[in-house]
Amino acid sequence: MSVSYNLPNEILVKIFNFCDVYTLSQISMVCIQFNNVAKYILMKKSEHLLVTNQKSEKFRERCKPLLSSDINSKFITSYNWIYKKYKKRQINDVMEGYGINHINNNKCVLMTKNTVWFCGTNSNKLHAYNRAKNGTIEKGKKILCTDNALIKCFALCDDYIISSDINGVINRWEIKNDQNNFFLERLKIHDVHSRIIQINATSQHIITASKNSIKILKYTNDRRGCTEENEIFCGDVSSYIKSISFDPIRTKFAANSIYRYICKSSFLIYDIDKSYQIINKNFESGCVQLIWENPHTILTCFYNSIKKIDIRTSNFVVRSWDFPKYYALCCSSDNMYTFMTGHYRAAHLWDQRQNVAIQTYVNRLKIHSLEFDSTHMYGCTMGGLFELDFTEKNHFNHKGIKKHFSNIY
Repeated sequence: MSVSYNLPNEILVKIFNFCDVYTLSQISMVCIQFNNVAKYILMKKSEHLLVTNQKSEKFRERCKPLLSSDINSKFITSYNWIYKKYKKRQINDVMEGYGINHINNNKCVLMTKNTVWFCGTNSNKLHAYNRAKNGTIEKGKKILCTDNALIKCFALCDDYIISSDINGVINRWEIKNDQNNFFLERLKIHDVHSRIIQINATSQHIITASKNSIKILKYTNDRRGCTEENEIFCGDVSSYIKSISFDPIRTKFAANSIYRYICKSSFLIYDIDKSYQIINKNFESGCVQLIWENPHTILTCFYNSIKKIDIRTSNFVVRSWDFPKYYALCCSSDNMYTFMTGHYRAAHLWDQRQNVAIQTYVNRLKIHSLEFDSTHMYGCTMGGLFELDFTEKNHFNHKGIKKHFSNIY
């Protein structure tokens, strides 16, 4: 005879709001009834959650190990983001990171699951830091580019780095592992003979920006390097390109330029496969950065607002979030509902389903570049690279956390 147990409504809702598919599959093994509920909800993610009306202390006890570890840590992290509970750590101190030369480059910090890449010190060296299992940068686990290449900007592509130096030379850096640490091996692949201020790359193409000119390079192989396919312009001769990025499927790229003497910007979307300009528009405001959310929508960060663009609609701008009292320098997104904006002395956390910022994290220096995920934020200032860690719980108010998540903690 089989016995089925159902989870109380409030716990069921919290679990499915915070769990990933792997965690749900673990929970679903607890009992037959919950397995059926989990499968049903995973297949019907866009519909309302299935509600049950049975309660069982036995079922709670069987779920306790899961609810007290992985699930519980996600609730604590969420609590920390909302109530500004974090541990701040300076990764590059003032001496090592003094004098950032990337004031006009809002992508001098890049983050993956295992690594944080940073290029912004006075010597323009490329730093890479290993992240531990919980996402925190491991002390002493740093990769340093030690040769004389003065990197102006860089992009991460698969398992290698594409960078340009101050003379316009494009290098390909292969990431190697000698079992004890990582190191980078440089290969010169092209020279555009002019200073590159922005760069982005896929496995087949590299795009570079010099002033208002964008060059499209076809990456052939390591021996032959690159061939120049096309050159297009964004804005006029009095402007310079501020941001450039490939879309998620790597067939189009977007770029924006800022006019030097007036508060105005140009916005361009180009299809490489079709050699066709999809969009070329002007805005009566300065755009500092753009981020692709998916192949159809882009977040554009202006000095005093964030605008969401949908290239499939005639209205073009489908949503805006204003911050008239602040001056934005950069932005970052989780490609879901959350994004962050970096300002002169603060970073703002935004939920696209709300009209105002849900949190402000004060910083004493200007934030020129930032990246974040569900547990950490990394920012670049004149003092170097810093980390905000939202996973800590030992030094926080456990009574407050327990009250906040009273049903499951």
